[in-house]
Amino acid sequence: MYDRVKTDLEQIFASTLSLPDHTVYERHFIWGAMRRTHSLSLAMRQSIEAKNGQMTATLIRLNLDTLARFYALYWADETPELTSEMLSKEVFNGRSIKDFKLRGAKEKATDRWLIEQITGLADWIPKVYKNASGAIHFSEFHIHQVILSQSQTDKNTQNSEFQIAQVSMSPIDQNPNFSDYQNANTAFLHISMMLAGAMKHRVEQLGAQPFLGVPPIQP
Repeated sequence: MYDRVKTDLEQIFASTLSLPDHTVYERHFIWGAMRRTHSLSLAMRQSIEAKNGQMTATLIRLNLDTLARFYALYWADETPELTSEMLSKEVFNGRSIKDFKLRGAKEKATDRWLIEQITGLADWIPKVYKNASGAIHFSEFHIHQVILSQSQTDKNTQNSEFQIAQVSMSPIDQNPNFSDYQNANTAFLHISMMLAGAMKHRVEQLGAQPFLGVPPIQP
């Protein structure tokens, strides 16, 4: 499936080369999202191979972030006095997407707002977003992953809730659950395929010509 996503990105990239000149900043926006997706895909495969579950959760969240922000191109065209090209130019020059108000919304396009807008793509997106967000910001997610096992309460401590624990500082999962890797891999690939589909639709909407060849993306 990773090869399929890679091939899709290669074909979409080829199509972007024929986009009209007045879409130059949006083309750069699409290229940036495309390269990030390719980069995250490589990192995801490496993290699963290394049994680094903490990183797989982080990468899912980052991939979901790209998907949500890519749709800002569509929403910019639904916003008075704004276009996708204008938004792309602003982002190119350093303005954050979270500083925009899109689709007539009163609030800014924060992460939460962006995720709410794409919930219709798949009903599991809010749950995946919530679970994966714990991996982005330091939280109980990281603390719990240090603890491998707990024993009976240490009677020598004054805190009755304190328990002696076996801990691990290794970045490699010590008690790996391979179904977790499978689920993470599935979620990541679904996000990537939705993103590739949105990219394909967008470049066609912008008037890209059918590609004649597929330039390789080097791993």
